[in-house]
Amino acid sequence: MKIRNKITTLFTLLTALALLLLSIFIYFFTGQYIDNDFLHRLEVRAGIAAQAKFDEGEMNIAVYNQIRDTHLQRLPQEREYFFQLPLDSRHDSLLSNLPASFIQQIKRNKKANYHHDDTWYVGIHYPHKGQDNIVLLSAENETGQHVLKNVQKNLLLGILFIVLVVYIAGLLLSREIVQPLSRIIYNAQKITATNLHMRLPPTPSKDEIAELNDTFNDMLDRLETAFETQSNFVSKASHELRTPLTAIMGEAELALIRERSVQEYQASLAVIQQQAGHLQQLTTSLLELAQVSFDGQQSFMTEVRLDELLLETKRLLDFSDPGNQVHLDFSALPVNSDILCIQANQLLLKQALANIIQNASKYSHGKEVQVSIYDSPEAIHIQVTDHGIGITAEDLPHIFEPFFRGSNTALFKGYGIGLPLAQKIIRMHQGQLRFTSQAGKGTTVEILFPITEKAQG
Repeated sequence: MKIRNKITTLFTLLTALALLLLSIFIYFFTGQYIDNDFLHRLEVRAGIAAQAKFDEGEMNIAVYNQIRDTHLQRLPQEREYFFQLPLDSRHDSLLSNLPASFIQQIKRNKKANYHHDDTWYVGIHYPHKGQDNIVLLSAENETGQHVLKNVQKNLLLGILFIVLVVYIAGLLLSREIVQPLSRIIYNAQKITATNLHMRLPPTPSKDEIAELNDTFNDMLDRLETAFETQSNFVSKASHELRTPLTAIMGEAELALIRERSVQEYQASLAVIQQQAGHLQQLTTSLLELAQVSFDGQQSFMTEVRLDELLLETKRLLDFSDPGNQVHLDFSALPVNSDILCIQANQLLLKQALANIIQNASKYSHGKEVQVSIYDSPEAIHIQVTDHGIGITAEDLPHIFEPFFRGSNTALFKGYGIGLPLAQKIIRMHQGQLRFTSQAGKGTTVEILFPITEKAQG
């Protein structure tokens, strides 16, 4: 069922239910009022009948009868009965249809009423000349029943009419509500992978529909960026992979054209080995980047101390580059060592830190690189500061794009994958990576990890 029909149906059902409950309320209390009014009339007529029956003087009886016939309309099936107490067997035929409690209630409360089928009975206790009498009056409330049936019919007709009006109004209202959604759906269906530049037209309102419209456009912005990034990634990756493959194939072809000396074959094999090594490094980097992009969230996590992880990273760097000038500064370690512990994939996080520190060392021409660790109320900070070539303002926004290399890095070997990989790993650990740099003066990298609730407690 479409939203429009759901809104209309729900709106109509709620209105019908509210009207039905109100109608039941009106019908019930109207019936109560009609019954009470009819009983009051019966009591008045019973009192008049008693006075006409028992008061002395023919003149009084004539006056009462004249008043009753002139001013009081006779009720349908009206009957009068007079009994003297105690009751005897002469009244058994009438009293057999009435419950014994009815007579007892008249004796006890001086009056009572009883309802059986369509007939109402009212009895009053009327003492006269030392004799206890009971005056019983019965009649059918045909007028009240007729009024009640008219009320019932009018209420049902009113419910049907109002429900019909509400249903039509609900259709119009739901159409007005859903129309912007239909317009969004219509425009969204026209957007495909080939025209991701298209956007939904803005809406003049400032309601949830406008928020949905803006959210959809934001999502399209992210999708378009992702598609363009992936397209550039594939293009650059193809180029980077093709370069060493072309060199390997060209060198092999040259070596096979004619007979060569052992030294020439060895030189060709050295070139092939070098290019194959580059190809292996590039392929490994691409696989690592893809693994972190797709499977990183499911990687095994364990508790890791960041200061110990920095020491392991430094030992790894000393092994690969013994002459590095990287110095660790632990002078600002927090007093509470638990703050240094985070849940992390140790191998991936070590690789991210190694990529960042190796870049700082590589682009510093052998100058000192300082790595420090300290805490703030919200996070643990790892800061890597170098005094190398720096990053130009034009290149800084693009440093996390795969295969991007700065305009001043032509003399340095690299593939432009280390920083994007490091950024993905740090984000996987809910961390942040911040760069501040100035060309020719150096770069400062700040890595922030949030302090866990356990450490704060």
